Amino acid sequence: MLAAACQASATVLPPAITEPEFDGQVISPYDVHMVAGPFVGSPGETHVCSDWEIRVTASNELVWSASCVKGTLAVHIHLGDGQFGGSLAGQHELRPSGAYTLRVRFLGDAPPPDTDWSDWSTRPFFTASPSAILPLVLSDVAALPVPRWKDGSGADVALPGASPTALRLEVPGAGTLLQLTPPGGSETGNHVTNPSAIAAHGPVHVFVAAGGQALALPASRLLFTDGSGIDREIALPAIALPAQGTTGFWVDVAGDAFAAPADVSAGAVPDFTTQVSAAAIPWAVLQPGYVVDVFASNLQLPVNIAFLPNPGADPGDLFFYVNELYGNVQAVARDGTVSPYATGLLNFDPLGSFPGSGEKGLAGIVVEPATGDLFVTAVEAVPPDVDFHYPRVMRLHSTDGGRTMATNTTILDFPTEPLGPSHQISNVSIGPDGKLYVHVGDGLLTTPALDLTSVRGKILRVNLDGSAPADNPFYATANGVLATQLIYAYGLRNPFGGAWRDADGAQWEVENGPSVDRMARVVAGRNYLWDGTDPSMHNFAAYNWSPSVAPVNIAFVQPGTFGGSGFPADKMDHAFVTESGPTYAPGPQALGKRISEFVLDQAGNLVSGPLPLVSYTGAGRATAVALAAGPDGLYFSDLYRDFGETTPVDRGAHVFRIRYVGVVDFSSNVDSCVAGQPVVFTDASNVPAASAWHWDFGDGGTSEERNPTHVYDAPGSYDVRLTVTGSGGAAARQKPADILVQAAPRVISPVLEPPPATRELPPR
Repeated sequence: MLAAACQASATVLPPAITEPEFDGQVISPYDVHMVAGPFVGSPGETHVCSDWEIRVTASNELVWSASCVKGTLAVHIHLGDGQFGGSLAGQHELRPSGAYTLRVRFLGDAPPPDTDWSDWSTRPFFTASPSAILPLVLSDVAALPVPRWKDGSGADVALPGASPTALRLEVPGAGTLLQLTPPGGSETGNHVTNPSAIAAHGPVHVFVAAGGQALALPASRLLFTDGSGIDREIALPAIALPAQGTTGFWVDVAGDAFAAPADVSAGAVPDFTTQVSAAAIPWAVLQPGYVVDVFASNLQLPVNIAFLPNPGADPGDLFFYVNELYGNVQAVARDGTVSPYATGLLNFDPLGSFPGSGEKGLAGIVVEPATGDLFVTAVEAVPPDVDFHYPRVMRLHSTDGGRTMATNTTILDFPTEPLGPSHQISNVSIGPDGKLYVHVGDGLLTTPALDLTSVRGKILRVNLDGSAPADNPFYATANGVLATQLIYAYGLRNPFGGAWRDADGAQWEVENGPSVDRMARVVAGRNYLWDGTDPSMHNFAAYNWSPSVAPVNIAFVQPGTFGGSGFPADKMDHAFVTESGPTYAPGPQALGKRISEFVLDQAGNLVSGPLPLVSYTGAGRATAVALAAGPDGLYFSDLYRDFGETTPVDRGAHVFRIRYVGVVDFSSNVDSCVAGQPVVFTDASNVPAASAWHWDFGDGGTSEERNPTHVYDAPGSYDVRLTVTGSGGAAARQKPADILVQAAPRVISPVLEPPPATRELPPR
């Protein structure tokens, strides 16, 4: 009893958990943000470290923990910064549709050491249901155009040997959609069998069989048009089978392939557990007239894109720059060739977990028009501190026409302003006034955002040499404090993205909140009132995402930016935002992995949106991050290598381009006719600057006229396909069973009776 009576009581108060924000909140199982604070101990006591735990609510099993973590992680931590244990040992995310409880406690430095722990604070939460990877569901493969099977170089893939060697698309239990077999007789290429449509739609299964000899096929892509007239592409892995061997694959809606048995029973549910190949473009266009293509590849964590103001037109001319989070800037030419402009721009090893401590490094980038110099933002290490990193802005200069960096000058840094992962210095742009505008996150703390002596939680306005413009909002009252002199707007949480709008001459920002995100116009001197709560994210917002989708970049399509990027007139002055969603999460996500469109009025009020433009449909980890309006479309990055990665930082990410090619449409003077009757087709497309037309009439006949006439010689139901080439490239539309041709009626000649005999009269 005496020992118990003499034992000191804890002086550290239990921390307040602010993320998850409330009991029972539903959170992505891949990306749980945990925030707690502030530290409150006895007078003069400081925060040593924190213990974090996640337990299964029903059983109290410990499945994740981070013990005595320091620095940023003591108040803001992610799943990637701890260790999974118990039934989740070796995993990287919580189970979906689960009930969990977060626990956290703080340690102070009151004596004796390592004893002054607070009590645990707790917060129960739920994880969302699993992401839906949707199967490719078909009932028919169109005969027009003839299905193509290509390897990685674009060469045709031919099956060797003889039957039973085959590749077959099928709906298990319902029928065969398409079969390719080795050529027979004088045939070249594969023999194509394309049966009639099956009775009902069903999930697509691929069956491959080897004949009397081993079968070795390269990684390949099967291209065809389905019975609804939609062009499809299935990515298949390299296949090696022994003689008489078989294998199978399930296919998702993006065209990815997954390991499956060769023989599947009717009604089987596709298993998307083991992905074996990935679609080249796992992004679905959700508005008519647009296409997505791959522009540049083999990038590592590409977070932002900066176009040259006046890029050359030749294939090898510099086009834009991409900054990679871990300290590199890549130069990209008109033909998509990637070459290093600068490497090793960080003075520390940024490697860490995603989501978590790995989300830091190089962020913003902009090209200075007069010199071609690049301004980039980054965090830096300030030895001996290893727990935090600090904001800086660098000016990179080239002496070889922008191909590589020659000099690197730091124009701005703040070695006493600690920042944490993701909530770091980010967007940088050059305004119409020629000044630099620099976004800085709140550093995972709330109070700096409202502190006018700190750069955290601010948008700064800076001269190109790093000095403070004398007409900044708080310059006159700064009393020599540089941070105050530079502040343009404040009270922001994590304003990662920003872009200039011609219609109002203002910069707009997109900002991540705890559970509510914000899009707002930036006004000089305005306090956006971020105070650590979701309601404060509604202040001055033109739009709020609730729940959060993690908007990271914004771009305006407008005449003043490359003439409107080749988009149609009805898209001018529209804002587009990349919504990245949960960090490093697989498959489609309900909250994120898309680019959305917003319409604003002259006053900055929301007219409509968000309207999705493209959305991720694959099974991999890719998401939407970088975004910039270019001369011929919107360009965006997918941040992570989408398939075949072993870590989040593997090189292999892309820059994609969204082009407007227009909508193809056509009509005919008849829907049905008889064989031999002329059919007049009329182009009704809105393809911009259309210059070429190619018609496939379904019977082998073609035409290059804009409005052709065609005669069908045989009865049947014919698909018709029109391809129109314009300034944005080629666009196509296929109409199934567009023309029904009936047999010409048989002409039956009448049987004439012989004329009656004529009686001859005798002559008179």
